[in-house]
This record gives sequence, structure tokens and C-alpha cells, in this order.
Amino acid sequence: MKKSLIALAALAATSAFAQSSVTIYGTLDVAAAKLSGQQLGLNNTNASFPVSTSSTFLLNAFARQGTGTNNLGFRGIEDLGDGMYAGFDLQTGGLDTSNGNPGLAFSRESHLKLGSKAWGDLKVGRTVSTFCSVGCSYDYNYIGSGSAYALVGLSPAINKGSSRRSDLIEWTSPAMSGFTARVATQLRGDQNADGSFASSAGAAYTNASTGGGTATTVGNYKNVYVVGLNYADGPIRAALAMETAATDSKAQRNAQYAAAEYNLGFAKVAAGYMINTNKGGNGVTNADGTGSNNRTGLYALSTATGTTTYGKGFTLGAVVPVGQFNFGLQYADNSEQKIKATELFAQYSLSKRTTIYGYTTKLSGTNAVTASSLPVTPVTGSISTGAVPVNPNITAVGIRHTF
Repeated sequence: MKKSLIALAALAATSAFAQSSVTIYGTLDVAAAKLSGQQLGLNNTNASFPVSTSSTFLLNAFARQGTGTNNLGFRGIEDLGDGMYAGFDLQTGGLDTSNGNPGLAFSRESHLKLGSKAWGDLKVGRTVSTFCSVGCSYDYNYIGSGSAYALVGLSPAINKGSSRRSDLIEWTSPAMSGFTARVATQLRGDQNADGSFASSAGAAYTNASTGGGTATTVGNYKNVYVVGLNYADGPIRAALAMETAATDSKAQRNAQYAAAEYNLGFAKVAAGYMINTNKGGNGVTNADGTGSNNRTGLYALSTATGTTTYGKGFTLGAVVPVGQFNFGLQYADNSEQKIKATELFAQYSLSKRTTIYGYTTKLSGTNAVTASSLPVTPVTGSISTGAVPVNPNITAVGIRHTF
């Protein structure tokens, strides 16, 4: 009898274990890239690119390596029965493949969710923004250092300077007749969690701030609400999203994004339109409503967290598969900032998980970055060679592996 009970308990434990699963996944991306006026570098944040400076708004392009952030993740799902499930996702921040620097904090994903095939799932914690979930797939060359959309501030990955949101509560519906809806919020009480809420983090509300301030001026914060809608049926895909401003800053507004794609068979073509939370152009009203300033030509050479992006405009993209190759062209025009970017790229699939790629992206309408903003001492065996010129370009070749 005792042996039978032990056997029965072992069988029950085995059955319960079979209903749960944990997946280890990740991305490794190594690229050699060059920005105009700088030296060639291999996935090195400082050797090839200038450090971040508040006066130039130029950020390290290798914050996302060649075509994306290197990361390691753990994803789990448990079957609760009756079509219900529970799950989690833990994903690290950027891993530097040039020197092995660990970014092992789970700064990209750290959330729990409960779901049902009938009513969708509810996700709570730090996770990808609803804006990015809805629209990031419309960038055909990922969202890396050469993304024409991200470089001029027209990628849904960089609204409010981040593709992630802390303290997000998001519900995603099941697909119905090709439509999937998302509704999310960040509560006012959580608005000091990280830099995705205010670019003036660590300082009080001022007339130069694009954000609302910190805990000393908590009255400037508001609840954030996000809605998103995706449609996919046959050759047609479409996306629509809106995210409200996190503060009462006069320099901010509700962000909006719309995109559509048509698969011609021999090629995919897409068009998009985006309005950033941060207003751009000339005569932008200061955060407190007093006076104004000119943000025309300022840009972010990165999609890294903390990037301040401005303006609104449209994007166009096309990708043509030829055997194992993908050849693509992407164009972005930020009409409010009067800056543009044109990106040419090629990808070669060695397998389903490994890709060799190359791209070149040209910017126009950007401000110059002075030599005084660049490193003056060697960093990791290299040193910047001078100022980044007006209208720079970035060129890279690399290899990307997912697992």
C-alpha cells in the first residue's frame, strides 16, 4: 500500500510537471560599424561613437548593437486547465559581446500574466510598451543602430525614449476576425519608476523640462492610458495605437501611431505615421507654459532608454526576398524636426536562427555634433577622431543569432 501511494504521488507530480514549461531564449548580435567622423568599432559603445551629451542629444548608437539588444531570457507557462494559463517572462538588459560586460538585471522583461483562450491575457510588471507591441514589426531591419525610423524619432520603440514600460498593466484580447486589441495603463502613483516617464528624472519641474519632474512635483504627473489595435488577414496588416502623456507638460502631447502593410508576394511594402509625445520643431512651448525653444534638427542616434525624441512624420519601407536574401529600403521624414533618414539593408539567412547582415543609413537635416562633446581619452583601446559632421551616415556589417 505504501509503495502504491508513493507511485501514485510520483505519477501525480510527473503529470503536474508536464503541464508547466520554461523556455530559455535570447539574442546575440555582433557588428562592425562606423559613424561619419568616427573610427570603425566592433560592438563597442564608446570607441566608435561619442558619449551621450545633453547639449547635442546624440546618444551611443551601439546601445542596441547592430540590429538589436543582446539579451538572455527565461519564459514560463503553466496550464491551469479549462483553457486558462499563468506565465512569466524575465529578460536581461543589453549584454556587451565586445567585452563580455554583463547586463544581467531583468530590465527588459520582468512580468507575470494570467490568461485564457476565451478572454485573452492580463500582463502586470515591466514589459515591452504597448506602442512597440503594436508597431515595432513594421521596421523590416529590426530596430538597431541603423534604423531609419528610430534615428529620426519615428519608431514606436522610442516614444518617451524607451521600448519598455515599468509598472504596466496590459490586457490583450484573443484574435477575432483578424483583430487583436490591447488596453494598458501606468498609474500615477508609479510615475517615478524609471526614465520612461520623464526626461527630467532626478530634478524638479522646470520650464526646460520635457517631462513633469520628480516626486517633489508629483502633481505634474497623470495616469497614462494606452490603446492599440492590430489587424492581420491574408496579405494585409495594419496597426493603430495611442498613448497619453505622463505629465501636464506643455511640451508634451498624446502620442499616436498608425501603419499598414501589403504583401505583394514578391515584396512587402509598408507605410506609417507617428506623432511623438515630445513636441518638435521651432517655437515649442516650455514645459511650464512660459516661453518657447527651438528643437529643430535635434535627433537621437539610438533607441536606447533615456533617448529624448521629438516631432512627427511618416515612414516608408519595402523588403524583397530573393532566395536566402532579403533586400530592403526604408525612409523616414520627421516633418516637424525637418530631419530625414534613408536606410539600405541586406540580410542573408544561414538558418532560421542565424543571419548575416549589412546596412548603410544616411541622415539629413541634423545638427552638427561638436568635437568638444566627444571623448578626449582613449576608451577600450580606441578614440574618437573628431566631430560628427552635419548629416552623418552609419554603415555596419554583422551577424545575428537567436536561440
